[in-house]
Amino acid sequence: MAVNTERCPLCGTELSAVKFREIQVTLRQQEEEKAAHLRRRIELECRLDFDKQKETLEKRVRQESEARVKQVSSERDQVAKKLAQAEASVAAIRKQVEDDAEKLRLKELAQQRRVLESDKISALQKQRAEYARKDESLQKKVQELERKLQNKTANELGDGAEIDLFEALRDQFSMDRIVRVPKGHPGADIVHEVLYKGSSCGRIVIDSKNRQDWHYSYVAKLRRDQAEAKAEHAILASAFFPKGKREMCIESDVIVVAPGRVVYIVQILRNAMITMHVKGLSMKERATKMSRLYDLITSDSYSRRFSEASKLADDVLELDVQEKRDHDNVWKKRGILAKRIQAVLREVETDVSAVIEATDSAEMPPGFSLRSSPSSTITSRAREIV
Repeated sequence: MAVNTERCPLCGTELSAVKFREIQVTLRQQEEEKAAHLRRRIELECRLDFDKQKETLEKRVRQESEARVKQVSSERDQVAKKLAQAEASVAAIRKQVEDDAEKLRLKELAQQRRVLESDKISALQKQRAEYARKDESLQKKVQELERKLQNKTANELGDGAEIDLFEALRDQFSMDRIVRVPKGHPGADIVHEVLYKGSSCGRIVIDSKNRQDWHYSYVAKLRRDQAEAKAEHAILASAFFPKGKREMCIESDVIVVAPGRVVYIVQILRNAMITMHVKGLSMKERATKMSRLYDLITSDSYSRRFSEASKLADDVLELDVQEKRDHDNVWKKRGILAKRIQAVLREVETDVSAVIEATDSAEMPPGFSLRSSPSSTITSRAREIV
């Protein structure tokens, strides 16, 4: 009877089939154990390497953070030191000016006493007038020195105008929700939410820049704030404008306007927003009408009317000065000018209403042309900046 035999895979010796299979099973188990041991070793090495890299990265981040904290702390201390020095300098100069004023006053009094002793009344009157002029000039110099030496930052300089604008908006539109964003918090200076019978008609964000220059970064920052606040309009109140522009212009869909005109512009935008809210216009329809409205308020015709209204307002202020001399005449002229101002502003509001009420194909008021779309405006402004 023949016996099945196999050769040993290790030494080549002939073996029975049963023994051969046992050897195969044993070899397979040994290979699997080796593979498992190798896999565990590789995993351990990878884990150790990962832990080492993680520790190195955490150490580097911690060192960089500590360095940044030290740098910020150092910069803060330097700023505080400079402010303290500036305050000390202001106090010293103020004291010096007050001492000089006191010396001048004593000197003037001594001179007046000598004049009285010599019985020169006319000379005394002249001396008093001269003293008054010098005192006024000295006061102006004191104020100028204090203003120059206060060393206020740009944010501090802007606070006064921002607060005044906030108060003016709140007084004029008490029915709306108007919030002043605290300093140090992200967002525009003022968020104005227009309300109609308790319902929100949209938002207007307003920034106030009281700086002696113009930068397009003001517009870019306000555009970001507008997007964050989900506002329909953005207004930048500034005394300085891009080259070739003045009083009011549109930059990247931001209305740049002189501070004195902000309340009027908000009034126009507010009326338009309420009208579109009541009509239930779609977002596309609102965008079209607001584009036309922007064209209107930046048109030459509108600018002339607003300039006329500003001139009339200046005339009213000038009449206030004359009020002591001719009270009745002043108030008569004031009434005439006030009526003319109201007439001019009614014409403006009529044109605004025409934009809102008209269909897309209707003829627009004369004096302006349709402005390009917001995307094309942004693109053109970007090209100008580049």
